[in-house]
Amino acid sequence: MYKYFRELENPREFKTYLTRDSLDKKQDLSLYNISYSDDHLRELQILFPKLMVIDEMIMGLNERLLAYSSEDERLSDEVWLRNDAFFHLRENYSSPSHRILKEEIKLTSWELQCILIEIDDLIPLLSGFYPKHKDFLLDTQKQIKAVSKEIEKKSTIKMPLKSNGVSIEWPDSWYITPNGYLYNTGFGHKKGNLVYLLYYTIYELLEENKPIPSINHIHHIHHIIERGYITDKEFRNYCNLIYQLPTILTPEVEIDRMRHKNLLRLNETEYKKITSAPDFEYPNPERSYQKNLITLITGFLSAETALYSSFNRVNNSLSKRELLTQLRELTRNDIRDVLVRFSGFHKIESIVDKTITTSSLYAIIEFSNYLNAGWNLHIIPGIVYDETEDKLSVVDFNSYFIRKHLDQELANFEGTGKILIKNDWVK
Repeated sequence: MYKYFRELENPREFKTYLTRDSLDKKQDLSLYNISYSDDHLRELQILFPKLMVIDEMIMGLNERLLAYSSEDERLSDEVWLRNDAFFHLRENYSSPSHRILKEEIKLTSWELQCILIEIDDLIPLLSGFYPKHKDFLLDTQKQIKAVSKEIEKKSTIKMPLKSNGVSIEWPDSWYITPNGYLYNTGFGHKKGNLVYLLYYTIYELLEENKPIPSINHIHHIHHIIERGYITDKEFRNYCNLIYQLPTILTPEVEIDRMRHKNLLRLNETEYKKITSAPDFEYPNPERSYQKNLITLITGFLSAETALYSSFNRVNNSLSKRELLTQLRELTRNDIRDVLVRFSGFHKIESIVDKTITTSSLYAIIEFSNYLNAGWNLHIIPGIVYDETEDKLSVVDFNSYFIRKHLDQELANFEGTGKILIKNDWVK
């Protein structure tokens, strides 16, 4: 019998609390165009003829002519790298910056700033090509930086920083894993939603007729529950959001931060000696004790375990590639169908209110807590592997034994929820 998760009564209200990094807190507004002061216009009037000269210098260099310093002598590595860097930057500069300057197109302040930045990047490299004009180039670069700074200052509206904390509402995309943990597919991160694991690891191994490795995170899950927190590494492995874990400075965290600093001071020999000890555990200076984050990470680890376990069943097959083709056809290559019908997950429907879709033939007993609370149950035919015949087959709900089993389950059911078997309401 599966645990009743009260989080599923209002799944859209499932939240976690994270913190923004310093860059994400900025929200300054930029203006596309600004009016120049008289002083600024005078600076530009002096600067523009110089920009035109530098533009000629940039466009006048020929990559092929600079490939060799003489007919038989190759350039030094240092000069070759400089040349390579210059012509790489010039590719981006030549269009549209060169065209705008050459054709004297009316510039917005934003376009001018982009051109100034590009020329500023090229000047240090140009100095190597035109050593006699180094002073001219460096003086012009100073003017460019001053004008750019003025443009940025005038075109930026400073806004207050966003608050440090951020509340994350997780997608209404939930499963209960075969091991009874609550799993959320997350925000599309290929690791967290199992897509990458299924299509690019498991399926590729089957294509190559290779066995699926045994991956079991049960001890890891129990360890997380016992210690009562998740680490930053566990969090990143699951969802890879841009936000940070808000770590509370407990005495345990302060000890781990000190341990982490001490490890960084060790030389390679000392580090290997300490970290290779059987009882060594890496410090976790960034961690969160939030219940919902623990639910998410343990659910993901349980989901990954269940997915591997379901495909381990075909390891003795001599026709793994054919089984994969069959599975793709039966599930229409839909990961949701694979999870529910082949891997034994139970889908919490997001469109139909309070409904669980499952392929378990024992679902009426397993989900009695939910049926008694008014939930509905949709039982669909699972996909099973027959080791004797070395093929997949769809469970036949019309067979005598399965029909008899389900009839007995229904006869004993006294809950208030409704049950849909295949596509027919039966109670």
